[in-house]
Amino acid sequence: MSVDLKDFRGKITPLSWCWLEAEHRATGKDQSEIVREILHDWADKKHRAAIEAKKLLEAEGTIGNLGD
Repeated sequence: MSVDLKDFRGKITPLSWCWLEAEHRATGKDQSEIVREILHDWADKKHRAAIEAKKLLEAEGTIGNLGD
């Protein structure tokens, strides 16, 4: 089963583009696939950190949202 993808367009720095293009040339992967993997990994790490932060806040008796 495939995940429905959201459309995103954005601008990147020349440095980022060079690394992205180099990765594309080295792996043959489409640039959008490379960026999608990078963003997914980043979001997954942030999500996991938020879960751990919530556990820590609860263990410390801190009341409120993570943004408080």
